[in-house]
Amino acid sequence: ATALPLRQRFSSNSHRLDSARDDEQLTWRPAQQLSAAALAAAQACAAVLVGHLTVADPSWAVLNSPNAKIPRTADAALRRSIPAFNRDVEKIQRTLEEIAFLLRIPQRKPWGNMASDVQAALASFDNKSVLLAGVPDAQTAEAEELLTDLYSRLKQLELAVKTQQPDFAGVRVADCLKRVADLELLQAPGLAFSIPKEYATLPHLDGRAIVELIVEKADGSLSFVEPKIGGLSSKARVYITVDGYSAPVSAGNFIVNVMNGVYNDRPIQASYASVITSGDPKTPHAPIPLENLPAGTFDPLYRLPLDVQNGELPVLPLSIAGAVSMTHLPDTEAYLSGDEWFVFKFDKQQAGLSGLSFDEGTFGVFGYVTEGMPVITKLETGDVILSAKVVSGLDKLVLPAGSGNGGSSSGSNAQ
Repeated sequence: ATALPLRQRFSSNSHRLDSARDDEQLTWRPAQQLSAAALAAAQACAAVLVGHLTVADPSWAVLNSPNAKIPRTADAALRRSIPAFNRDVEKIQRTLEEIAFLLRIPQRKPWGNMASDVQAALASFDNKSVLLAGVPDAQTAEAEELLTDLYSRLKQLELAVKTQQPDFAGVRVADCLKRVADLELLQAPGLAFSIPKEYATLPHLDGRAIVELIVEKADGSLSFVEPKIGGLSSKARVYITVDGYSAPVSAGNFIVNVMNGVYNDRPIQASYASVITSGDPKTPHAPIPLENLPAGTFDPLYRLPLDVQNGELPVLPLSIAGAVSMTHLPDTEAYLSGDEWFVFKFDKQQAGLSGLSFDEGTFGVFGYVTEGMPVITKLETGDVILSAKVVSGLDKLVLPAGSGNGGSSSGSNAQ
């Protein structure tokens, strides 16, 4: 039988019963009983449906939306991109991220679950040698210091959870996750995958590097706050963490450009959405392939945008303020510029209902501004990058023979 809306079914029943009363001399009472029974059944169904809708906590429904666990900060995205070679340290990370996730529940936070998670993380310290596995001998002392600091901050987190202080707990979770990430970086020897043969001759970054930019206002206005000595200045520093774990080819290309001074004394183009810088147009650079590492996979995809609508999401999302990527070449999604790059000033105005940028998955993010984002927001068209240099991680750069960069990982512009 064809299912009809409740109102139509009631109308059909009434019409049939009215006709039957004339033809079969039925009284109104049976019809009234049937209608009442149908109404009671409908009310019972509605009650069941309402019951199902109110069983789940609204906050739980929000947190279980498809995009609820996408990293929303540069620190979270960069942490998740580190290859986990020590499973015990990875377990601590997942436990802490679960606590951070539960803290986002707006009401009636599950403090008992969080307390159990903290105890599980503390119990991992019963065998510190396991947590140190994979750390090079030369960096063992640094790793031991990180573990001592991590244990101390876990005890502070334990107190915050016990006294049910969500703000304090959130700060301590972030502190703990930062120490875990630093430890995992010491344990990560390089990439967890091989560069495809067709790109094996391109420079690539087998880890992390930090790039320092010194920018200046073109009009000399004192727009920036000097963080060390105080006061205002027309110049400022910006630091970019370049991630080769998720985008080794894109990251390697950018580091080589910095080493070669491509972005020194270069003007900036600024808009409400991004800050763009290119190299000297007289010396064009070869394009590079679009490169994205989808979450939950082992190696990046090349020349293909991600299918975000069907749940394919990058480890390094564009939908974070400070995301860094090369720009697209005209009329193609498969290749990116070899020298023109931008910093994305993501905000809610550039997002859809899912909270993601409309361009998510179509650009290859290879890093984030991790210090100086307020500076980026004050830059205007015509302002200048005075200098760009690699301040750490140059030893992670690989220049294969035939890459056109001398086959060496050193440069006069690096420190």
